[in-house]
Amino acid sequence: MGLKGRFGCLFLVLLFCFFLGVGTSGAKEVLKAVTAWPKPTTDNQAFFIFLDILNKKLQAQAPDQLEVKYLGGPEVIKSAEQVQALQKGVVDMCFTTNAYYVSLLPEVDVLKLSPFTPSEERQRGAWAFMNRLHEEKLGIHYLARLGLGIKFHLYLSKKPIQKADLSGLNIRVSPMYLQMVKALGGNPVVIPPTEVYTALQTGVVDGYCWPSVGIMDWGWQKLTKFVVEPGFYQVPNPLLVNLKVWQRLPENLRKLITEAAIEAEKEAVKYFQELEKAERPKLLKEGIQVIELPPAEREKFLKTAYDAAWGELLEKCPQNGPELKKLFSK
Repeated sequence: MGLKGRFGCLFLVLLFCFFLGVGTSGAKEVLKAVTAWPKPTTDNQAFFIFLDILNKKLQAQAPDQLEVKYLGGPEVIKSAEQVQALQKGVVDMCFTTNAYYVSLLPEVDVLKLSPFTPSEERQRGAWAFMNRLHEEKLGIHYLARLGLGIKFHLYLSKKPIQKADLSGLNIRVSPMYLQMVKALGGNPVVIPPTEVYTALQTGVVDGYCWPSVGIMDWGWQKLTKFVVEPGFYQVPNPLLVNLKVWQRLPENLRKLITEAAIEAEKEAVKYFQELEKAERPKLLKEGIQVIELPPAEREKFLKTAYDAAWGELLEKCPQNGPELKKLFSK
C-alpha cells in the first residue's frame, strides 16, 4: 500500500473513532429508580416532586440527556433490600427511609432526631458529613433528604393510654422506633407495612407507629381508634444514588440533579405540612380520637423517645456520634 493509501486508511479510522465518540457522549443516561413504598402511597409524593422539578430542568437545559426511569416500589425489590440492590448496581437511585438501611450505616439513624429542615442541615454542614459517611462506607451518594417536615405518631386499635407507658401492648415498629417502644414498656413487633392491616385485624398488634399522614393509603383507619399526641421524631426519607453511577455522570447533569434535589427538599416540606393539616380532620371524621397526654406524661413520653434513640446511636457510633450530636442538635 502506498503512502497515499495509508493516509486514506488512517483518515477513515480517525473518522470512525470521531463518530463513535460523538455517539457515545450523546447517548442518553438512564437511571433506574425504586422507592420503598408502592407508587400510589403518600410517602412517594416527595420523590415525584423531585422528578417533576428535575424533568422540567432537563427539558429546558439538557433535553434528551437524562431519564430517571421509575421501576416501582417493593413489588419490584423488597423495601429492606433496596439499598443493597443500589450498592450492587441493580438499580441506580433509591428513595427510602433510613430505617431500612440503618443496619448498614448506624449513623443514618440520626436523621430522625434532627430538629432542622433539610435546607438548614445543608447550611450547618450536616448534609456534607452525612454524604461523606454514605460515600465512604456504602459507596452511595447521599443526594437529599426528602422527608418530610412532619412527625411520627403512635396509633392504637383497642384501648387508649393516659400515661407514657405501653406495658402489655404489642406495637408494630420498624427499626426507626423500636428502641422507643421498648423504653416505654411496649413489645415491638417488626413487620412490613403490607402486613399491618392483617396484624391489626387479627390482634397480633395493638397499634403501630406511622407518620401523621398516610395511614389511609393502607386502610388502617378502619381498624384504628386512637392517635396519641405528642408526635415524635421526624420523617427522614433519603434519596440515594449509586456512587459509581453518580461519578460517571457528566458534570452538567450532576449539577441539574443536585439543584432539583435541593429545590425538592423545600417543596416537599411545604407539601407535607399542608397535607398534614388536611389529613387530621379526615381521621377524626373516620372516628379516630386524639389522645392528648397530660403535660408531665407528654414530657416523659418525648424524653424517653429521644433518650432511647440518642443512647443507642452514641453506643453504636462511638467515633462519629459526638460530631452527629453537634450537627443534629440545637
